[in-house]
Amino acid sequence: MIAVCGASGNLGGRTLKHLVERVDASRVVALSRTPDRVPAVGVETRVADFSDPDGLVRAFDGVERLLIISLDAITGRVPKHANAIDAAAKAGVGHVVYTSVARAGEPGNPVRVVPDHRDTERLLASSGPAFTALRFNVWPEMLTYLGVAQRAVAGGRLPSNAGDGRVGYLTRDDSAAVAAAALADGGCEGQFLEVTGPEAVRDTDIAEALTEASGRRVRLMPATDEEMPMRLTELGMPAPLAEAWTEAGVTRREGWFDVLTHAAERLTGHRPTSIAEFFAAERATLLTA
Repeated sequence: MIAVCGASGNLGGRTLKHLVERVDASRVVALSRTPDRVPAVGVETRVADFSDPDGLVRAFDGVERLLIISLDAITGRVPKHANAIDAAAKAGVGHVVYTSVARAGEPGNPVRVVPDHRDTERLLASSGPAFTALRFNVWPEMLTYLGVAQRAVAGGRLPSNAGDGRVGYLTRDDSAAVAAAALADGGCEGQFLEVTGPEAVRDTDIAEALTEASGRRVRLMPATDEEMPMRLTELGMPAPLAEAWTEAGVTRREGWFDVLTHAAERLTGHRPTSIAEFFAAERATLLTA
């Protein structure tokens, strides 16, 4: 059996849909605290809560390959990840796949979520079952979720303190396809895989892609770290988000997401979505601000 944790969530649900295209649905188990919200793709569902270690062992019964999707919680996620990893070992799971982030194992990585992922990867490596860590690069959906892209299109300018920093943006759906392939085909045991989109792009490339997709001219507006929050709030971004995106600009400028690999295409058999293709598909969203 192949099991997907967090199956009622966005990434988990997408992974299920890709997975049943690769293997018979009878081999798949969807695990969630809310199994009634799992997409209807003809798979078995089971209750699984990372806060319930004993319940996890029961939920993982008979599972050969397991996907653990990292929790969104800002605090306390590592102990819950540990519960899932320990339960997988006790249940006899043969291979655990974990969704991590870019360059999670590198000392000095300043991205705030990295320590949790690094700690979880270490737990995986010492847990017993074979493991694969999928270190996904940044999802371009963050640009629309935070309203960066829409505000840039509406205002005609994209403030940036990222300089020439590049990002190997990988869409959420392509991430799900990679996870499904790793589960369906096996392999990659013991690997920490950097998984990226087909190109590493700068904010100048983002501005050009937004212009092409929206039909409205978007100019890059270089800004210092001190100027950046004000430039963003001028476009209507709430102050806390402006501070967070400014911080993200620093990490992009320092090259922490400047990674480019062919792992996604090698695992899935198709080229992942480019940033221009992503924005073209999101044209209606871009024009909502």
